[in-house]
Amino acid sequence: MDTIVFEKVWQDNELLELKISARSEFVTAYQKCYIQDTALEEITEKICDYMKDYKQSCYLEFGHKSGNYSPAFSMCLMAADNSGHVKIEVDIEIDDNDTRTHRCCFYVNSELGLIEKLGYSLKKIIREEVGSKADLYC
Repeated sequence: MDTIVFEKVWQDNELLELKISARSEFVTAYQKCYIQDTALEEITEKICDYMKDYKQSCYLEFGHKSGNYSPAFSMCLMAADNSGHVKIEVDIEIDDNDTRTHRCCFYVNSELGLIEKLGYSLKKIIREEVGSKADLYC
């Protein structure tokens, strides 16, 4: 079953460490990344905006994909089809070298209602305890 899971691993004031796991029919991968709580709130707002106009794609980036930063994660919510099915292109950085060149990109299949629940869960995870999860299929 396709899924994406965000687990809160650590928090110090407004900085969070997330473990992001994604699974499709063909690939299972995970990474850890750091994000400010305000940036995560902005991402949840983008998800809410996407739910208002799901005929347009929505790109979400957790961290920075280039430069001298910690590993970054991104996902692009593609436009929904007429049945409410959505392909999510995930881009997971493999943190095994200093050049940040190894990435794993693949699609995770979902649907609009589950994406909406994920947005709400991500917003709640900011205030919840370490170990909390936001799951695409919770």
